[in-house]
Amino acid sequence: MALSTFDRGVWRSTKRLYSLARRVRFAFTRTQRATPETIGQVDRILLIRTDKIGDAIISTAFFKALRDHFPNAQIDIVLGRKNAAAASLLPHLDGVFIARKNLIEQARLIRQLRERNYDVVIDMLTGDSMTAAAYAVLAGARLKIGFDDDGTGLYDVPVPRAREPEHQAVQMLRLIAPLQVSARPEDIRPIVVFPKALADRIRERLAQPDQGKQKVVIINLSVDPIRYWTDENFIRLIGDIKSPSVRVVLVSAPWDLARLEAMAKTAEVDWLPPSNDIAETAAALSCADLVISPDTSIVHIAAALNKPVVTLMASYAANGQWYPFGVTYRALHCATRVADIPYDEVLAAVRELLAGLDSAQPVPSTDKVVS
Repeated sequence: MALSTFDRGVWRSTKRLYSLARRVRFAFTRTQRATPETIGQVDRILLIRTDKIGDAIISTAFFKALRDHFPNAQIDIVLGRKNAAAASLLPHLDGVFIARKNLIEQARLIRQLRERNYDVVIDMLTGDSMTAAAYAVLAGARLKIGFDDDGTGLYDVPVPRAREPEHQAVQMLRLIAPLQVSARPEDIRPIVVFPKALADRIRERLAQPDQGKQKVVIINLSVDPIRYWTDENFIRLIGDIKSPSVRVVLVSAPWDLARLEAMAKTAEVDWLPPSNDIAETAAALSCADLVISPDTSIVHIAAALNKPVVTLMASYAANGQWYPFGVTYRALHCATRVADIPYDEVLAAVRELLAGLDSAQPVPSTDKVVS
């Protein structure tokens, strides 16, 4: 979560006050800060992930590493309003709580969390978030872990952030190292779950009795306007890649239905009805051989389904932290705006990955900043 200068000042002041309160409490009670060694057996773990859908999807590699190390533990998570929809896709979890904006609901949630007597709470947000930190602190777990570069005492185990740009999926592994959980970046990958019947229905709708004869390219059209590549570009791209061996299918969010229908009609390709159920979205992407999308959660869901991805990103995202993880991809950026990413660069990236589908040799992933 990005904070304004004022909010960041408030955030730092709040952390300092909390740190002072901790030191006063320690002085009067003569207690020591908890450590992984002093809390003993870990039976109940709480995770805080109150940001966006893509963050939750990327976190599934973290969930698996934690579950592998604590197979019998109760592992619960607090999601936020923006990523609550992802709950049904997340594996390796036992319970899901949703943090609401209403103060009464927040107080009720904190009481529920405290009643569960968690051994460990992990604030998974890599950026400063007062909301996530509050839930982590007030949940009452015996051991609190979270990213903290200032050493303010907000967490029992403050974890330094990466000094150099590092993919979010890898950076989060730092949070479980104090629990003696080891996982190599090359051994982890995001994963999502959904009912197989959903994908079967979509394949039936697309009438794909034999997918081996035709590659399916799914293009996602929905993103906020500042990160969109223009209708004209997508229509031209569709015309250049569709063929007897390549089938293009369009998808979008429900609020973008009018654009979806209009573009499908203009480009003369199939489209799938938008759904508010993210499991249906994941099921649709599972039918693809290649996914093309602006920089949204669709990119991370596709990667979690092991689909090659071509993604169009704003220049601020060109540091590798939010690239598709664990799959072959092409990430294209522009120093001005996404709409200015050259058409020929995108077409070349799509054709490279389509050709790679037939190759016995893996196609290396690349990112490219174009002007």
